[in-house]
Order: sequence, then structure tokens, then C-alpha cells
Amino acid sequence: MTDTSIPVVTCPAHVGHRPQVEVQCGRPIPAFDTVARMGAVEEALRADSRVRMQPPAEPAVTEAIGRVHDPDLVAFLAKAWTEQAAPGDDVELIFADTFAHPGLHAPTSAVKQPHQAGAFGRYCFDTITGIGPDTFDAALGAVATAVTAAAHTMAGVPLTVALSRPPGHHVSTDVFGGGCYLNNAAVTAQWMRDQGADRVAIVDIDFHHGNGTQAIFYEREDVFYTSLHGHPDRCFPYFTGYADETGHGAGRGANLNLPLPEGIEGAGYLGLVDSALTAASAQRPDAVIVSLGFDTYRDDPAGDALLTTEDYAAIGAAFGQLGCPVLAILEGGYAVADLGANVSAWVSAAAGRNASNPGAVNGHG
Repeated sequence: MTDTSIPVVTCPAHVGHRPQVEVQCGRPIPAFDTVARMGAVEEALRADSRVRMQPPAEPAVTEAIGRVHDPDLVAFLAKAWTEQAAPGDDVELIFADTFAHPGLHAPTSAVKQPHQAGAFGRYCFDTITGIGPDTFDAALGAVATAVTAAAHTMAGVPLTVALSRPPGHHVSTDVFGGGCYLNNAAVTAQWMRDQGADRVAIVDIDFHHGNGTQAIFYEREDVFYTSLHGHPDRCFPYFTGYADETGHGAGRGANLNLPLPEGIEGAGYLGLVDSALTAASAQRPDAVIVSLGFDTYRDDPAGDALLTTEDYAAIGAAFGQLGCPVLAILEGGYAVADLGANVSAWVSAAAGRNASNPGAVNGHG
């Protein structure tokens, strides 16, 4: 009898990451990435009898992270709170206030290791992304969640879901931001390559461009990246995500950006999903990683797309037709009241159309 269960990996360490505010245009606003997001998603998925919730295993995440991220970035994240939060201060988060803009450096000098007071702005690119006492542990848990899920994918499980929080797609090799600290999808893609996958495709359907994922694989052909996102002329992170960014060197042609017009609705979005999946399938990947964001929802405070819950079911069904194992790693999505229903719609449809086991990746399993 065919096993139709859906492994869903979730890590309790995420609850330690509790940002209350972020700073946009100099104004403190309520943080988007709340603990309640994950609670809503977990509750909705538990209602599906096919879902099998599990905690992350203990993979060698430190080694996996080191395959993608600069050790100086990881070291900064690990000690930022203890070194930069002033003893006795009644603060829940610390933020960068001075940034390593190219104009601050002599033309011939590289960015040097700064005094600890300036280190935050060396490694972070915005004022959205604060660090609390347990943020780093949550980020490690998010990576472990994704890598644990990837083990199912490598074994040929048709659909696996990693409820990684905090998200990760804005983090490059050595710079974090956008509410992200470590790049869950990128670390996982590299881990899958190291485990024997010849090619991996990442399809990013978060509303915001995954600038970090693009940067990490921009000069490589073995990991294809495609992203549907708000046009950088108007949407965060603003400086990347244009259609003419197609890769460089060995990676030329392995990067596809599909910027979205303002107010895009389901039919138009689904057409672009088809374009992204056609391009990804043409790479003949052993597996597809989905950077699965839901801030394209019509009521999401962080985007201007107009998708509905029914649209997410249609999008999930499209991914279910790929014919190779699919690993969905949660990114954004901040309309908490409807987030669970939206995630459940995508997962249910993707699983329904991808019910047959496509086989283990290169003999794994």
C-alpha cells in the first residue's frame, strides 16, 4: 500500500524568537514575524490526517551551514546579543544603526572587521532585522528543520514540508536581513548536493525577492533559482530581482526573475508560476525546493498581490505535477488569521497531485 503521509518538520525553538517591533523608514511598527504565525500553520496542518508532524533530527547543521555561510557571519550571530545588548537595558531586540555602505571605505580597501559597536551593520543590511537573546537558537532550529525535511526528500518522499521560522531567503553568504538570519533553503540545497543530488531547483514564491538565495548560487549551474516577487522598483529589498539578472559565469541562464506587477490576481500569477515551473523542469532537477511564502495573499500587510486561498490550492496543484520530490520550506506570510488556511490549501493540493513516489534521489532511501 502506498504511503500517502506528508512529513511536516517543525522546531519548538522558534518560540524563543519573539520580535515585537521592527523599524521601517525610521518608524517602529509591530513586527510581522510573530510566534502566532507558526501556531496558526501548525493547527491547520494537524487537521489533515495525512500530516505527520515531527521535530528536527540532529543533523550536522553546523557543518551544513558552513558550506554556505561565512564563519564570521555565523560567529557574529552567535554572540551578537551577549556582546551588544547593554547589561540592565530593558530591551527585547538590538538593531543595526550604522551600515557598511561602499562609500565608507577607501577605494582600495576591503571591508575590515569593525569594532563590535559597528559589527551589526557589517553583517546586516536593514533596520527590520533585530536580534534577541534566543534568535540564534531559533535560526539554527530553522536550518535543522529544513535539513531534516530534506532527508525525506532525498529518500524520494513526494512532498515534505519544513516549517522553518525565522525565514531565510534574504541571507547571502555573509550578510543577513529581511527578517532572516541563516538561509534555510540555500543551506538545504547545498546539503542535498553534498548528499548526492546532481541538480536542485529552488522556486521562490514569497512576495519578496530572495536576494540572498540568488547571490549564493548566481555563479553556479547546479542549483537553479527562479523567483516570483514584487517588482524591485517598488518592493523590498529594492536593489535585486530584476528580470535581466540571469546568472554569471557558469551560472549564466540558471537564474530567472519574474517580477510581479502591482495588484496581480490569481490568473496572472498562475501563468507566471507555470513559466517558473517550466524553466525549473527544463533543468531536470533531482528535487525542487519551494521557498514557500504566503505574503502574496490579498490581505497580507507586507505585499500588494491579491491572491486568495483558492489560488494557493491551484498553485499547490501545479507543484504537484512536477514529477520529482518537492520540499517546501516556509518563508513569509503575515496575515495570521488566514495563514493556516492558505498553507493547508497549498499543501493539500500539492500532495493530492503528487501522490505517487517519484523514487529516491540517486539511490538514497
